[in-house]
Amino acid sequence: MTALAGEHLTDLKRAFHAPDIGHQAARPSVRAELAQLSHVLVRYHDQIATGFGVPHTQDHGVRDAARRASALINQAEQLLGPRSTTETPESVLAEKIRCVSIALGCGLDLLASHAPTTLTEPASADAPTIAATDTARSLLHQLSDHTAAVAHLAKHTGGPSSTASRPLLTAAVLSRVFGENERPPINPVPLHRTPERIPPKVGENLTEAIVGIDASIRRLQNPTTPGSIATWRYLARAAAIICDLNSKTILHLTRRMEELSEDHHIANLKQVTHSARRTSGRWKAIIRRWDTYDSFGHPAAGLATDASDLIIRLGRLIHTDAAWTPSPRASYQVKPPDQLAPATTDAARIATVALKAFEACNIIAAHHRTAINDLAVIGVLQRQQQRPTFSPRVPASIRQLLGLYEATETQGIETITALGRAIEALSTHTPSHTDEARLIIRRSTAKSATTQGALAAAGFPKPIGDCLAESRPQVQRASPAGREGNARRPSAP
Repeated sequence: MTALAGEHLTDLKRAFHAPDIGHQAARPSVRAELAQLSHVLVRYHDQIATGFGVPHTQDHGVRDAARRASALINQAEQLLGPRSTTETPESVLAEKIRCVSIALGCGLDLLASHAPTTLTEPASADAPTIAATDTARSLLHQLSDHTAAVAHLAKHTGGPSSTASRPLLTAAVLSRVFGENERPPINPVPLHRTPERIPPKVGENLTEAIVGIDASIRRLQNPTTPGSIATWRYLARAAAIICDLNSKTILHLTRRMEELSEDHHIANLKQVTHSARRTSGRWKAIIRRWDTYDSFGHPAAGLATDASDLIIRLGRLIHTDAAWTPSPRASYQVKPPDQLAPATTDAARIATVALKAFEACNIIAAHHRTAINDLAVIGVLQRQQQRPTFSPRVPASIRQLLGLYEATETQGIETITALGRAIEALSTHTPSHTDEARLIIRRSTAKSATTQGALAAAGFPKPIGDCLAESRPQVQRASPAGREGNARRPSAP
């Protein structure tokens, strides 16, 4: 909910630059919504000051800062006047403020629900984390932005209410100072939403390229259009190209580590290079299998476009040609290693991009069943036309393609794990890359570790499969040729 409140706050900040912001903010409905948002901020700071009613440490001055900020915001709330009582906001600006209030209020209610409401009620397992000093510091840091935004708007309200901006700014500075931390321990969970496509453009800097790569990967992970046989055929070819580009990138990072005399990183990256080449080989085997079938039309524009964008940006990341595209006449001249990764931290950043791309390829490998099922249906229908039978079977070629995909996914997990470990070693001074690598490793290995059925049966004294096998009735079946026609049939109950 704090992430959602942050998005609404960003939308609200855009309204600050409107030419008539002074006229909009002076409306009584806006002052009432600002008073309501201030009240939510007071409640937040009061809960932080008391540790959400859970035992907590009293040091570091964080909770005292929350208490002082709460008093300042409460003073500003009184200056702004009565809170809003209308069900529907009376202006666009008032609606934006109310969206922030609702999102923050819901987040506060969720956090407070972990604390006991009575002396006999136990706290939840997550309550100590919520009451921890690091959590209080992180929350103060986030709330300072909201407090500063209210202060900025209060300054335009006119009359006595405009004086509320001073205590609000003081509270925002107080929360910001005591909320500072070198490494925030808790990050908001990003909303599960597919981003808009960011088309590649010539001359993108590294930050712009990485943002575009992340958008393409997230779109591939959460497709908005259904796949098809032609789509999965195209994605298999795209995955092979991505793996080849990643192999070239990791090899170049290995050479850069040699130039920097970082011997303890070279062995890890060489292992990743070998594993990436094996993954690429697996994808090429899938392509050869796909090439034995008809094309079945054109791939879906959404998924194919996202894969193409990813290929273009990964290629331009490693090649000198700023307008590089995958074509027979494309330039294969790569950037010098010191230009690709001037320092070890840069190498960790580039390697993390490759890690995300490998994960996207593995997701493609895991989501292939739709196309294979369609292909199996077509194969069965074709065989039925040639040789009609009462028990049609899936062609062996389909089962082989399924096996290729499963082997590719397994090999991809091996590559992801090896590269993730290498990034952990590289990014000792950049914890964000380490955290991201660990998360991707955990996410990839968890999918293949065990099935949901096995997890459900793990707590039973006896595996469910054994219990079902014991209770399954043993019924003899007649052979197709009728050689067991005289076998005794089970009697009716």
